[in-house]
Amino acid sequence: MKSIFTILAVVCLALGLISCGSKNEQPAANANSPVIPTTAEVPAEEEDLPEQLTAEQVEARRVFEQGNELARKDEDQAAAEIFQKAISLDPDFPEAHLRLAMSFEVLGKKDEAQEEYKKAAEAYQKFVRRNQKDAKAHFNMGLAYNRLGKPEESVKAFRQAVKLEPENSDSQYELGIAYGKARLYQESYNALQKAAELDPDNYRAQEALEQAKINLQRWQAMVKQQEAIARRQAPKNANSANANSNANLSTPPATP
Repeated sequence: MKSIFTILAVVCLALGLISCGSKNEQPAANANSPVIPTTAEVPAEEEDLPEQLTAEQVEARRVFEQGNELARKDEDQAAAEIFQKAISLDPDFPEAHLRLAMSFEVLGKKDEAQEEYKKAAEAYQKFVRRNQKDAKAHFNMGLAYNRLGKPEESVKAFRQAVKLEPENSDSQYELGIAYGKARLYQESYNALQKAAELDPDNYRAQEALEQAKINLQRWQAMVKQQEAIARRQAPKNANSANANSNANLSTPPATP
């Protein structure tokens, strides 16, 4: 059975897991595409606060590392049990929820995985309110939302990760994938192009860029076709409106 770590490279396109670290810049926005708010995803008045861990939280992180070690050995069921133990010690431990979701997915427990991805997203939302500048947290939150099928929330999280680490190719890549799922094809192409430029060895970005180019061309062709249809129909609609207006004028008023 594949371990969490074995599937990371395979599922980064669909799953997108823990950050691998690279370089990149922010993509340009397309004026013709739907707009997703560009303001910071975390309230500006909330500043990063130093996190004081309790004894239980410290123990949860020690246990969590044991789970990671088991996962590296392909002991996925045992790893899942250890991640659950870490969560019992610290219910708001976002990465433990994310790793547990990954373990459940490897084990074929789709419903349990979805529930843990939801808990991971919620825990990361709480975490980033106190740690606004934690790029990895925003990145992982984007991954969780991606697996939940929420592309707009995923875009917001990855956009914040890119804002914090503009040279990170992996963040740009995941942002491009999220844009594509949100049907923002120009933005998707731009982000993936940046990812490929910053890391020429990122084969995932290269492959995704080719598909993004195809999607963008199809979208542009569809827009042009719709515009042409609208132009052809405009005179017909105008004539029909005039005919209806003339008919109304020629109809004698009803006799009282």
